[in-house]
Amino acid sequence: MKFEYTKAFDLITSKVEEELKKSGYTREKVASDNDNELVALFTSTNVAYSVLYTIDKQQMLLRTCAMTEEGPDNEWRTLSTWLYDDVVSTQKDAESIANDFVEGVSGTVAIKRAKQTKQKKKKSDDGTADPRFLAKRFITLFPELREEIQTEEDCYYPFRGATFAKEHIAPKLIPYIKTANKKETEKLAGIFNTQYGNGDADTRSIITAVLINSMEDEEYQKLAEYFDDDLTRAAKFIRKYKGKEVKPEVPKKKKPSRLSTLRDQQG
Repeated sequence: MKFEYTKAFDLITSKVEEELKKSGYTREKVASDNDNELVALFTSTNVAYSVLYTIDKQQMLLRTCAMTEEGPDNEWRTLSTWLYDDVVSTQKDAESIANDFVEGVSGTVAIKRAKQTKQKKKKSDDGTADPRFLAKRFITLFPELREEIQTEEDCYYPFRGATFAKEHIAPKLIPYIKTANKKETEKLAGIFNTQYGNGDADTRSIITAVLINSMEDEEYQKLAEYFDDDLTRAAKFIRKYKGKEVKPEVPKKKKPSRLSTLRDQQG
């Protein structure tokens, strides 16, 4: 029984999304540039994957490219191409394509790439994603942030990461978590996990001290259920300071040395 290309596309992209979500990827809301294509985009801090169907050529493609601060660099490299003619193709054909694409984003090459990225990060003991990149990752959940980020960039330099997170991101979290279903909660937690894992020192501090500590216990517990081990440890530590003002350490006064005391007495 023939299977429409739109249904095939939905089946394939949902299976790819399910697999990539395990590695912290986020499915972005994107629209095709023309009526001849269907497109789905999945991003992490360093890598993007795209599933594309060209209607006139009847081709289903899996592509990848690198990520920049502004998003995918659009230097797409095709990993797999399949012909999908829905006049003769069936659901079984769509499932075969889906299995191949899933293997493409989770196979040996993809795992090796992820390990190499992790090893590089360990050497510097710090990530590279900055607070502005963090703010942009939340656009998928809160589209209005796009304009708010632009205003921040136009009015302030450098980007005030902590202030922006406190004023524009944190107030959106509790209402979102209160009404979020399991899938939506996992998606938000995935953003936190990925950005904490890949973020620089400022980004990590914003995630924990600003965003996580802006949540009430009910919302925090609901979201923390999906935190990975690193973020779970950091979150539990920072929650101890919620609502408390941490006083700066007062440096101890140095006691005068015996030699300087003798000099003062002689003087």
